[in-house]
Amino acid sequence: MPRLNPSALISALEPNTVSPVSAPNDVVFNILLAEDNTVSQALAVKILEKYGHTVEITENGSLAVESFKARVQVNKPFDIILMDISMPFMGGMEATELIRAYEMHKGLLPTPIIALTAHAMIGDREQCLQAGMDDHITKPLRRGELLNSINNLAGWRAQLAQQRLHHRPPTFMTT
Repeated sequence: MPRLNPSALISALEPNTVSPVSAPNDVVFNILLAEDNTVSQALAVKILEKYGHTVEITENGSLAVESFKARVQVNKPFDIILMDISMPFMGGMEATELIRAYEMHKGLLPTPIIALTAHAMIGDREQCLQAGMDDHITKPLRRGELLNSINNLAGWRAQLAQQRLHHRPPTFMTT
C-alpha cells in the first residue's frame, strides 16, 4: 500500500483561490480531534500542526469524552474539539451531548465543538447545532475554512471567559 503524503493531499484539496486565514499565526490551541478515518486524521493534523496547534487524536466518540474529562480533571482543557459525526462505538452527536452535560454539571464554559462530516445534506448543520455543536464543516477539510472556524470559536470562548472573570460576585472578607 502506498504511503500517504499529507502535503500532496492538502495541495490537491486546496482550491486555486484559497480563502485567507483570519488570525495571527502566534495564537495556538490545544485541539482534540475525534476522527476514525486515518486519512482525515493525517490531513487535519498536517494542517493544524503547520500552524503550531497541538492535536490529540481519538478514534471514536467514547474515547473523545474520556479524553475531554481527563484533561478537565488536570486543569488542562482543550480549546477546541473537532468531532466527526459518524464513528464506531459512539458517534459525534452522542459524544457532544455527553460533553455538554458534563460541562453543565461541572459549571464549565462550553468548549467549542466543530462537527466534521462527509455529508452535506440539507438539515445536517441544524442537527449538529441542535446536538450542541458550534459549527459544521464538510470533509474533505479545507485549510481556510477549518482554521477560520477554529479561530472564530476560540476567540468567542476567550471573550466569554473574560466576561465571566469580570462578572464574578464580590467576595466579602470576614475578620
